[in-house]
Amino acid sequence: MRFTDLSDDMEHPAVDGFLSAVDTTMNSTTLLLTFAADVPVTAENRRCVLHAFLRSGLFEEMMFAADRRRDWHNLSDGSHGGGTPAGRPLVRDGFRGTVGALAPTDFAARLRWMLCEAPSPYGRHFTTPEADRLAGEFALHLPGRPGSPWQFASVEPDFLRSTGYFTGEEPLRPAYFDGGTSDTATFIHAGHVCHLLLTNGCP
Repeated sequence: MRFTDLSDDMEHPAVDGFLSAVDTTMNSTTLLLTFAADVPVTAENRRCVLHAFLRSGLFEEMMFAADRRRDWHNLSDGSHGGGTPAGRPLVRDGFRGTVGALAPTDFAARLRWMLCEAPSPYGRHFTTPEADRLAGEFALHLPGRPGSPWQFASVEPDFLRSTGYFTGEEPLRPAYFDGGTSDTATFIHAGHVCHLLLTNGCP
């Protein structure tokens, strides 16, 4: 299976506005990866497609690039040219990455939760009308909007190394998830176009 990086299509104020709003509320380093698969992605094959993408070299490249593009620089200390510190892969061995379908209403509720209800260590929740506006504009302007409707899935956030903040495990870099309830992974797809939305909010 082959994948193509579509990050250049992501530059839209509505997309960045939503990601930054989630950062503010959840104290997250929110990332959105946009890519195309060489096969149409369906509810039946999306787990296979997603797992193949997570195990591809492109996924790791896109994670580091997204981390730099959003000006976090958390995945590399800069001494390895943006690559993997100490030669360790970002993806965790033996991950399950269980995928569960989300109805469009569930997806909208998940975005609203990120802005209105998720743990917010600095108390920066948005009002429901503000959240609905931000989430609606984000969904409307997702890059590569295809002719067929978007489909949504929740992914178990166990495929990236943990910082150990909540789990107490040794924080081997590079790490992304914190092991708390604010770790989320959401897979969005239609046709060949896919998005992976990641959050890792923590106190």
